[in-house]
Amino acid sequence: MNCDYLACRYNSFLLTNPKALSISRLPLAGVAILWTAAYAAGLHYFFALDWQTAGIDSFFFNLLTLIALVFLNGIISYLPRSAIFQIVLGVALVFAFSSQWIAQQAVRQLIPDTTYHDFVNQSMPVRWAIGFILLLASGVAFVFYTRWREIAEAQARDSDTRLLAREAELYKLQLQLQPHFLFNSLNSINALILIKPDQAREMVQQLSDFLRLTISRADEPWISLSQELAYLQTYLAIEKVRFGHRLEINVQVEDSIKDFTIPTLVLQPLLENAIKFGLYGTTGKITIQLIAESKDSTVLIKITNPFDADMQPSARSGFGLTGLQRRLYLLYARNDLMQTTQGNDTFTVNLIIPPRS
Repeated sequence: MNCDYLACRYNSFLLTNPKALSISRLPLAGVAILWTAAYAAGLHYFFALDWQTAGIDSFFFNLLTLIALVFLNGIISYLPRSAIFQIVLGVALVFAFSSQWIAQQAVRQLIPDTTYHDFVNQSMPVRWAIGFILLLASGVAFVFYTRWREIAEAQARDSDTRLLAREAELYKLQLQLQPHFLFNSLNSINALILIKPDQAREMVQQLSDFLRLTISRADEPWISLSQELAYLQTYLAIEKVRFGHRLEINVQVEDSIKDFTIPTLVLQPLLENAIKFGLYGTTGKITIQLIAESKDSTVLIKITNPFDADMQPSARSGFGLTGLQRRLYLLYARNDLMQTTQGNDTFTVNLIIPPRS
């Protein structure tokens, strides 16, 4: 799981949880109160206004500025995208002028002192400038915040879509593996019914056990190597009924890696491929070797089967190898985990399984 994904999920959490966002707004109320108090204190100490006059002045001028700020941020979402900063500049200028003018008229009615009226008239350019700067800064910040929300929502949707598509494809690949093996087994049973009915019945029982295990693990994408090997023995029992003494499997696994976590059904398609191409066109006994050993922090699995290039079916690779290659990429985001090598009379698949992240 990468950092981009975690960032997308965090953004998605903020966007879908209003309480989390409301908590982040709490400091803004405190800032507004402190600003109003500081504004009144400045009027009292620097301009010799009494506390009542300074408090009324600060309250009305800052209240109207705050109302203008709320209206400005409210309409930004409806502004056209083109030239939005120029529009915000113009709207902030209009709102600053109108809010300060309304505040001026209000305090003139509440405070009849003509000396104070003269002070207000002289200070209006400064008040307009302060109101304009506050509104413009807030508007620009809100524009960037709105853009961030849109980008975060798009990233969260894209992340969710990719995650769902990945899980759906993994599930599809796993479902495709079951019919693929089932059809091959049913064809073998059909061939044995007339000539070897006892073996056909035995194979039906083995196939039933195998499918029962498959269904029980349908929701388990990861299992231990020892569980996969036990699962594999059920599969090999079916193939041995089909091929009898012609098929021998030599399995060598280090004890230290039997608890290593691997993807479910990662070995069965490899052995099926080895049996298919190792036995094709031959009548004698063959030996397929499976070796699993630790290498650094990974597990290296090597499966080797006899191979005669002149006695192979036209299709060199079936669904098993291609499907497994795709599954490994979806699980580990790597294309170098499975490699095949062909010698003079052998075919080897080298599979690297990294530790589960």
